[in-house]
Amino acid sequence: MFAIDDLSDAIDVTREFLTPVRPWTWLKLALIVFFVGGTGFGGSSFPGGGFGGGTPSDAGTDPMTSVDFAEWVPILITIGVIVLVIGLGFLFLSSLFEFTLLESLRSGEVHVRRYTSRNVGRGARLFGFRVALGLIALLLLGVPLVAIVLSTSEGIAWGLIGLLALFAIPVGLGFAVVDRFTTVFVAPTMLERDLGVLAAWKRFWPTLTGHWTEYVVYLLLVWVLQLVIGFATMLLLFVLLIPFLILFFILLLIPFLNLLILLFIPLFILLFILLGALIQVPVVTYLRYYALLVLGDTDSALDLIPEQRAAVRGGGSDRTGGAGGGWDSDGDGPDGDGRGRDDESDSWGRDGSRDDGWNDTDETGSRDDTGWGDTDSRDDTDSSESDDDRGW
Repeated sequence: MFAIDDLSDAIDVTREFLTPVRPWTWLKLALIVFFVGGTGFGGSSFPGGGFGGGTPSDAGTDPMTSVDFAEWVPILITIGVIVLVIGLGFLFLSSLFEFTLLESLRSGEVHVRRYTSRNVGRGARLFGFRVALGLIALLLLGVPLVAIVLSTSEGIAWGLIGLLALFAIPVGLGFAVVDRFTTVFVAPTMLERDLGVLAAWKRFWPTLTGHWTEYVVYLLLVWVLQLVIGFATMLLLFVLLIPFLILFFILLLIPFLNLLILLFIPLFILLFILLGALIQVPVVTYLRYYALLVLGDTDSALDLIPEQRAAVRGGGSDRTGGAGGGWDSDGDGPDGDGRGRDDESDSWGRDGSRDDGWNDTDETGSRDDTGWGDTDSRDDTDSSESDDDRGW
């Protein structure tokens, strides 16, 4: 089964990509991973009480309550708007850097500025899809929540809370699956076939339904991996935190060094974030390569990393490559029929560029840059831009 066999292949591909260790490359990857490394887009918390239990006559017994609440409303709204703007900005950068990471994994080289600038359109479409998906989930859970808040009967309110808890499980699970598949399978399809989000989902859907057991096993394995790796990462960060805590208490106990704490705290936070991102670099790289291997094995026409796959498998493979076609007997990656293009006229370079001007279209041959579900044209002028390997 591809989903099981690719676990070990992903280790080999990750090792080839990250070694030999180049500090500047790791720092650039740490920046990318900080945005795409699984940091969730924050959720809102709602007070668990406050509904029911009072009568209309009781509402006016404490006039200071309404006055204090009215004074806090503008402050709360301002804080909410600031948090929302920061969250949306982070989500946009996360969507944009998804393609920066994919380009880096495909080419074997990390060029933040080059790969980011030429994927702004795709990042914006992925951002819009994620916002729409989040609004749908919020609507499905928000309407029952409003009903609970507005309920005047405590018994009805508790009953609605129970129903909401049961309803939230499938909604949250469905949201998590769609979001993950969009990130690790549909986004590579967008990049490989030059499609919008909905068109990429349409292209990926036959692969998903035709090999659904592979993707179910992938989900189960990746969730177990994330649980284990997440626990190990937290343990490692806690160990690394100990020296900083010791230094903090030393500064706290020495009177004339107390002012250094004001400088120490922000530096500590930045350094801790950097260490966390560096630790996540091999983890995120491995998980993304694992997903790309599964995608390419189930549909070779969507394979983003044929060279890496052939290299770690000793130049050949007996795997069929799924619905999209087979692999060459000489092991140099998917054949022309399997990938849907001529290998001699359309090849990938080490810098991730294509010599055909990105002229792939979807199966209908149509192209429209205006919508999510349509293809996304690529400006050929970026192939001539220069980028210092040690720069951004």
